[in-house]
Amino acid sequence: MKLVGQTRKNLKYCTIDGVCAMPWVLLSLPGSFIAAGLLNALFQIGPFWFGLVAAMPAIANAFHILIVPFFIRFMKVRDMVISFSWLNLGAWISGLVGIAFLPLNEPEKAGLFFAILYGLISLSSSLMAIAWTAWVSDFVPSRLRGRYFAKRNRYTNLGTIGFMLLSMLTLHLFDASRGAYLGLLSVAIVGRMISIMILHLIVSPDPTGGSISQANWTKEITDLRKQRALLRFIAFGSVAGFWLASAGAVAALYSFSDLMVTPAQFTSFSLAATLSGAICVPLWGKLIDRHGAIPTIMITFFAWRIGDIGWLVISPETINWMYLMWLWGGAMATGYILATFTLLLKLIPKNSRSAGISLNLTATSVAGAVGPLLIGGVISKITEASLPTTLTYQICMGICILGGILSILILFRMPEPETDPTRNTIPGAMRTLRNLTVSQGVSFFSNTVLVRRRNTS
Repeated sequence: MKLVGQTRKNLKYCTIDGVCAMPWVLLSLPGSFIAAGLLNALFQIGPFWFGLVAAMPAIANAFHILIVPFFIRFMKVRDMVISFSWLNLGAWISGLVGIAFLPLNEPEKAGLFFAILYGLISLSSSLMAIAWTAWVSDFVPSRLRGRYFAKRNRYTNLGTIGFMLLSMLTLHLFDASRGAYLGLLSVAIVGRMISIMILHLIVSPDPTGGSISQANWTKEITDLRKQRALLRFIAFGSVAGFWLASAGAVAALYSFSDLMVTPAQFTSFSLAATLSGAICVPLWGKLIDRHGAIPTIMITFFAWRIGDIGWLVISPETINWMYLMWLWGGAMATGYILATFTLLLKLIPKNSRSAGISLNLTATSVAGAVGPLLIGGVISKITEASLPTTLTYQICMGICILGGILSILILFRMPEPETDPTRNTIPGAMRTLRNLTVSQGVSFFSNTVLVRRRNTS
């Protein structure tokens, strides 16, 4: 009875933590509505620096795999979560002070500042996230995970929408001033401080607070050579992720520097995508169960990329049409993420689970990092040559759309295996994809824990 009571408290604390942390999660992703506005509208750091900053979360996801084994030698998983959470918060508090005094008319200095800031917070967030995944798997009973995380996700989604509405109102009333951003950043930091304090209240059944796999990596990686379907899908995810990350960087830069989108408008576009995505979740779940994950991936990703053709014809005079683009994109992106999650459940082998997750995360993270870096550098060089900026953004977006559509060919005629009922979660494997889609407006996925519910019939 005592264990049941503590488990109930742990689940309640974990839910409150997720809700309070939502503003911080969105703030920590450069492609989100608030960070994109801060970097491009207020400080105008330019394509090169924004590409570098936007790549930081993916770079951290790629490198954390090399760093984690060092820390797990002398730190318990629960201690890793709490320690890196406080470290991350400290970096943000220092960043808040820096943002308050950073000159608005020196983009090079601002770009360097944000590159260092997001490098620090991305790495600490990544290390915290991998430890949190192991810890939460320990204190959330496996039989309850699907039902519990579905409920937790609903509450975090409400927190996301609430913060988006607050941001939209604040940025509109205070004309996206430095004070407006400092106020929103302060809300995110205070919320994160509360969430970390709540984490201290969770008591894990395992005194180590869970564990991170320390299996024989050489053998696991060797075994993956036989998993041709998995390797093929990782290749698709990497190529598609490259073009998604590139398109996300172009969209933010184009919106603020050329289309004259205000931060409040950009937030409202993201809110439209978030709402349409949340509404379509049940529909995509049924279609995936009925027709399979691969057809759903191919259809939704193709439709998502086709919808982005609107970027090639939009202008400051027709900016309100962007609501339709983001409504469509949010709906399609949701189906793509859910289908991708379902297919990974089927493809990752049970005996090489940790290696499969790590390989997928590393490959997609590298691709997600290279995209913004490359596109930012290209746009920066082209604009320095005094070529028309509008045409530059349209050509870059067109290339990203075409590249994304062609990446679908990797999945053509790929067989889809049956679902293994013993596996209903793939901890950490979806992190890069969730981060990438935030720049496309699907903000409610930023802190979502994807767990397939068990069939109890």
